[in-house]
Amino acid sequence: MNSVDYQNINPTTIVIFGGSGDLNKRKLIPALYNLYIDRYLPEQFHIIGLGRTEFSDEEFREMLEEGVNDFSRRKAENGSWEEFREHISYHVSNVKDLESYKEIVGLVKQKEEEWGAKEPNRLFYLSVSPSLFEPIAINLGRAEACNDPNRTRIVVEKPFGHDLKTAHSLNRLLTKIFKEQQIYRIDHYLGKETVQNILTFRFTNALFEPIWNRNYIDHVQITVSETVGVGTRGGYYEGSGALRDMVQNHVLQLVAMISMEPPISLNADEIRNKKAEVIRAMRKYSPDEVKEHAVRGQYGPGWIKGEEVIGYRDAEGVAEDSNTETYAAAKFYIDNWRWQDVPFYVRTGKRMADKTTAITIQLKSAPHRAFVSNGRINQDPNRIVINIQPEMGMKIRFQAKRPGVSQIVNPVEMIFDYDEAYDAPTPEAYETLLLDAIAGNAALFMRADQVEAAWEVVMPILEAWENEPINDYPSYDAGSWGPKAADKLLAQNGHRWFNPPARNVLETVIEDKHNESKAGVINLHTYNEVDDLSYCAAELFATKAQEAVEKYGRFTVCLSGGSSSKAMYELLAKEPLSSKVPWKNVYAFWGDERAVSIDHADSNAGMAMDALLRHVPIPEDQIFPIQGNLRADVAALQYEEVLQRFFQGRSPRFDLVWLGMGGDGHTLSVFPGVSISQKEMTWVKEVFVPKLDSYRITLTPQLVNQAHSIAFIAYGEGKADALKHVLEGPYEPNQYPAQLIRPTHGDVHWFVDNEATSALSESKSEQTD
Repeated sequence: MNSVDYQNINPTTIVIFGGSGDLNKRKLIPALYNLYIDRYLPEQFHIIGLGRTEFSDEEFREMLEEGVNDFSRRKAENGSWEEFREHISYHVSNVKDLESYKEIVGLVKQKEEEWGAKEPNRLFYLSVSPSLFEPIAINLGRAEACNDPNRTRIVVEKPFGHDLKTAHSLNRLLTKIFKEQQIYRIDHYLGKETVQNILTFRFTNALFEPIWNRNYIDHVQITVSETVGVGTRGGYYEGSGALRDMVQNHVLQLVAMISMEPPISLNADEIRNKKAEVIRAMRKYSPDEVKEHAVRGQYGPGWIKGEEVIGYRDAEGVAEDSNTETYAAAKFYIDNWRWQDVPFYVRTGKRMADKTTAITIQLKSAPHRAFVSNGRINQDPNRIVINIQPEMGMKIRFQAKRPGVSQIVNPVEMIFDYDEAYDAPTPEAYETLLLDAIAGNAALFMRADQVEAAWEVVMPILEAWENEPINDYPSYDAGSWGPKAADKLLAQNGHRWFNPPARNVLETVIEDKHNESKAGVINLHTYNEVDDLSYCAAELFATKAQEAVEKYGRFTVCLSGGSSSKAMYELLAKEPLSSKVPWKNVYAFWGDERAVSIDHADSNAGMAMDALLRHVPIPEDQIFPIQGNLRADVAALQYEEVLQRFFQGRSPRFDLVWLGMGGDGHTLSVFPGVSISQKEMTWVKEVFVPKLDSYRITLTPQLVNQAHSIAFIAYGEGKADALKHVLEGPYEPNQYPAQLIRPTHGDVHWFVDNEATSALSESKSEQTD
């Protein structure tokens, strides 16, 4: 995104204050090593690590080699490391001692003389605590280490100030010693490939810029979430918090990239001017307005990927009555011509459901909806999603007609994925930023006015929060998407958070927790009495609910209709079983439905509501019936959208799917002779059942087979032949559709009576309770 010549960089000395520290080992040296392999570093360069720890050059290089092998995208091998390490040395220094700086300058000059360089570059990297910025800057000035403003640079890590006052003081100090062009305030988010691509995406494609304004964009969302907690850094985090740590720098820089005006060139100051204009235009809130526009919280105990984690106030170094937020969300406005009255929602937090950084641009709805059927078709507005990390890419969501004779539309996506589009590995953010600093390109670094303008935006919120204690601890459970108050922040404007798809949360849990159970193994439970069968089936329901809530914080169950399940539901509605189910954490769905309204006597959802759900304390908004009163194809599309939203775009994996089986071998609403393609990726489908001369709505077997557990109830002599064929074969799913239920991960339970098992072979019928 610049015109700097990276192939002809002058000889360069890189001096790293904090050279024995973690950042150098994890990020800086691996980045420089990769730049060396890619031949971006000049032929003549040298790296001097500074620190208080006593190291020989060899010991220092060995420590850095460990870091490269642990953290670099390329390891120390193939001779490249042996060449690179010869460019590294170590020097013990005292950052408060002027004599140490004179020694450092002497070492730098010695290298420059060896090279015979006429215009060498010097880069001083401050990988140290912010409390050391001042003495290092002052002593570099006194030692005359940075006298050439065109060839010497100083890189300052965040945090840049603790508030507006300290940021202003630090800027004044640095600009007294160095010119602004020499000061590189680094924010590693700006080095990420997808962030850099935002400007390319916006300003090189005529498709987007005409709609990039208040006339077409409804609102913008930025999510920067982490699954990690504060660990052992609680003492440090107590003095920071989510607003200081993330919003003031990373998040507001993303806001600026998304909303800035087109630059006339890629000159560093031109780009930074445009970004500074946006941040200055952001609305500042009065103390009374903060509550309406910002939300904070602290995470409590919970579960992350199947592991139990402690709450923030239980972490080492955190006060019992801590007032430091681990979650921050805000609604910002940019008061300029392009963005007036368009809300920019931002949120960041620790111990959230997934680690992701994503920008979502929601466009306004089409002014007229011609594609309407049965009074309700969901024509979601177009949406552009820019994924920053860990996946990198962009998605454009739009509407398309669903195949078939009906004029039904549903959302589809065009996807640009870095890994699929390019074979070349993506450089780490520090590679990009260090190369720019060496080459003298400051476009991706923050200028003094940008930093102070960002502090001006967040200071009213910080001051309001500091004057009012957090009284709702825990504000959100670890492993969730944050406080309920954050949802209300958007609901005020009729919006909701777009939670990114959970990339690996459920998948990881399944791999870790379910590999010990052999997928497809049949657990056959046989009983003399149907009452005993129903009671034991209800006990399994309660046990699976307890296990799921303990592991994942919720229990997703897919219910069935029919008289077989009704008896079990009635038992679950009464003691002693009712109190064993954590109903407040239960989310109820259905596997199939007849084309009738929920109050009809034949409705599967209506039966389950009457027999069970109206008698237990499950929240109403956690019950998701299929709308059988709609036309079947419309109802199927709508229910698929319900599942997409609840499971955040990923293929649903229910904790338990409850099924019945008919005497003809049908299950769900898949009857003999009803064809459902096994390759079809649809989750919910409308089917026509000739023998009933009616339509049904059903989940597809492919979806059901991804469940953690599946349980069948089948009893009576009329089920015997079908049960034998389903369990013993031959495999004829078109004739016996229950054979389609073959789970890919979970276990299968059959609750049957002696009459239903009467036709089974002896070995199979012996697998009984």
